[in-house]
Amino acid sequence: MSKIRTSIAAAFLGVIATTSLQLVPTAAIANPVSAAAPRAQRVKVFLPKYPEQNNNLSYVAPVWRQAQTPSVAQFAVSQVIAGPNAQEKRAGFTAPIQLRGASSCGKDFTLAIAANKATLRFCREVLSAGIGDDARILSSLTATLKQFPNVRSVAILDRNGDCLGDMSGENRCLRR
Repeated sequence: MSKIRTSIAAAFLGVIATTSLQLVPTAAIANPVSAAAPRAQRVKVFLPKYPEQNNNLSYVAPVWRQAQTPSVAQFAVSQVIAGPNAQEKRAGFTAPIQLRGASSCGKDFTLAIAANKATLRFCREVLSAGIGDDARILSSLTATLKQFPNVRSVAILDRNGDCLGDMSGENRCLRR
């Protein structure tokens, strides 16, 4: 009997030694639903709003959206691009951004946040009719990204990596 127990114990230990164990946090076991689907998080999306926009091209106001993703900042930027819903349009909100053409990165934009700076680079052409459109685009995206505690400055780049709306050619947004 002792020999059998020893053989079983040795076999069991052999299985444990050759099996890769994955430790699961207690919270994931206690609430498996939260591990599968992230909790909805309210996030502000800043959009131009009329009639205030008539007197101040940079005027933006927040609307609330529900992010169902852990990438809340990316979600917020995608919602700026999507623009206002029907109810928000009736309240005077307007879309600040229009994109055109094929993507150079497989999506509309890339976003990196490091050292308290958000760098947003569009992968499609951003349409602009001039400084008014540039002001709406930049103020909407800057206000949306600066709501996050880990973002103090924002650089917004076009698909070529140049500062959006910077006609100086000096890429001043990269120096902030």
